[in-house]
Amino acid sequence: MRYVRGMVDAAAVRGVRRDEVLAWAAGINPEMLDASRSRVSLKQFSRLYSAVALHLEDEAAGLSAYGVPLGAAETMIRSGVTATSLADGVEILAKALNAVLPGIKVESFTSQDELGIAMSEIRPSTTDRHSTFEVCLLTTYAAMAWLYGRRLPLLSVDFPNAAPRHLYELRTLFAGTLRFNQPCASLRFSNEHASLPVLRTPAEVTKFLRRAPRSLIEALLTRGELAVLVRSSIHEHLPKLISLNEVAERFALSPRSLHRKLEAEGESFQKIKDDLRRDLSIYALTRTSQPLKQIAIDVGFSDQTSFQRAFVEWTGRPPGEWRRMASSHK
Repeated sequence: MRYVRGMVDAAAVRGVRRDEVLAWAAGINPEMLDASRSRVSLKQFSRLYSAVALHLEDEAAGLSAYGVPLGAAETMIRSGVTATSLADGVEILAKALNAVLPGIKVESFTSQDELGIAMSEIRPSTTDRHSTFEVCLLTTYAAMAWLYGRRLPLLSVDFPNAAPRHLYELRTLFAGTLRFNQPCASLRFSNEHASLPVLRTPAEVTKFLRRAPRSLIEALLTRGELAVLVRSSIHEHLPKLISLNEVAERFALSPRSLHRKLEAEGESFQKIKDDLRRDLSIYALTRTSQPLKQIAIDVGFSDQTSFQRAFVEWTGRPPGEWRRMASSHK
């Protein structure tokens, strides 16, 4: 929702009314703009992003301090698909990004232990620096996730500013440690992954770009193989809540090993469980007429009160209010 508000505000500066902007996204309820933990569907977000980007002629949809020319993502993807490995890819992507990111200097780096892409401002901006680097790093990381067929494990994601309030969301999107107040923005990978091959072919690029930005977001949200299996196991046992120890035993792992392997994918058992229960709850609230008590039972809560408390923690709104907001803008 923070990104939605940013795009709405950017369009408003150009004289587009808020309700008109939201209509581009197939009906986001304006009330949701005031709820920081509200969520929109991938379809709504993708439609809104595309519409704002075209209206502003800015592929960053107003979220960066520097306007990004239309076609920037295509330049990056078509360049990246020519790489033979991750080591080759960071160098090629850095050159492509330098050509399409105004106001930002992009460089690749390689050492004995790590390799990656670094970004720094050519001239300090007077607007939200974090938002600028967040959009650039996320887009680059999403492109790499698609090119290499996985969310690449990161040694760290570096930002040149202080930590923002939305750390949970950033940890969800990046599979690695977040560091702040660093000399520059960067994506840092271990050299042990330097030989990873690009899995995509030039023939796949056009289809991928035709679905952008949805395809980029999907690549960014792709979970690691183990995380998918853990989520599936938890789902299979609902309404009973299976424990980490039980899941570890099912995969012939120790609980410590399961925790470590999930951490390498940028995940945790608790986060996977919470995300699954939240997603199932939102689906039931917006797509069915099930009573709240039944939804609570179905996602593993012993009573409706506990479910309501958890749902407010997940989304910032009570489940009944969420259902009302969603139904009023169908």
